[in-house]
Amino acid sequence: MRYLRPLLSFSLSICLAAPVAQARKPLLGGPKTIAVGADGTVPGIVAAPQMGQGGYISGATKVAVPLIAVAFETSAKARTSHSSGGDITTKSLELTLSVDDAVLQSICAELQAIVEKDLADKGFEILPEDTIDQESHWLGITKDGKTGEDVKDNFMSGFMGNGSMNRWFTAGNRPLFGTGATGALSELSPLIRTARERKISLLFYRFKVQFTDLESNNGLVFHYVKGKNALRIVSADVSVFTPEHTLGTMIKLNANVTAGTDFVQDMIGSPGRYKVVADPVHYKSDSLLLLSAISKQFAAALRKGQ
Repeated sequence: MRYLRPLLSFSLSICLAAPVAQARKPLLGGPKTIAVGADGTVPGIVAAPQMGQGGYISGATKVAVPLIAVAFETSAKARTSHSSGGDITTKSLELTLSVDDAVLQSICAELQAIVEKDLADKGFEILPEDTIDQESHWLGITKDGKTGEDVKDNFMSGFMGNGSMNRWFTAGNRPLFGTGATGALSELSPLIRTARERKISLLFYRFKVQFTDLESNNGLVFHYVKGKNALRIVSADVSVFTPEHTLGTMIKLNANVTAGTDFVQDMIGSPGRYKVVADPVHYKSDSLLLLSAISKQFAAALRKGQ
């Protein structure tokens, strides 16, 4: 079935009253939802070093950004089963995103300049991204992350998803590594040694751009799966290595930053399974809006830590 007008929010439910589809509210202590402002920034402070490790980002003056990686969510699913009177009812919702890889690559192609400008605006001296490419410690790191392929959403314990698949791309087609829970910190020894020997700071950025937010409920009264299509980033971090320390740390995003629903051009499918067709112009512009706003937050957090 093809819908003439895109469905931005939807639900499959069995309940006393049909629930209103909306973005998932965070659990106690979960990330707050904030929309990017008209000026392209996020109000307030929504990025900070890992608790108790803020001191490890000090000593940054000359900085290089060897890797900026983005995981673009390409599918999401949610499922719940409900038992009543011996009968089991299952509800499920599966969404896939239709967007050309060329659009995703063009987004990443602009990221290096965006990130470096934000850092320069905060007073950091910027070194080229290939500054350490010939360093022996860097050459010894295995960089075999897959780009341009759908991978499961279990690669990063800190990156919240919807039981989804993602497609990685990097700025400047740089080789990918550090997609696990600890990011580039998984290569602490070679990277911190490079930073100390070269007397420079190394920054490794990761972002996850999601296109939907799904929620399931299996309560006594409400039994549903529902979702809302909206571009958002709730998971992003920067691994930081400075020459002043023997350990690195992460600056992390701690909010669900959103950029609206304009990217939805169409939805195709039937109840329970839909393809979300993205308008390439809006998807790119809104993704860059999100990425730029969070990049500014990371640059400000790094400056504050000096």
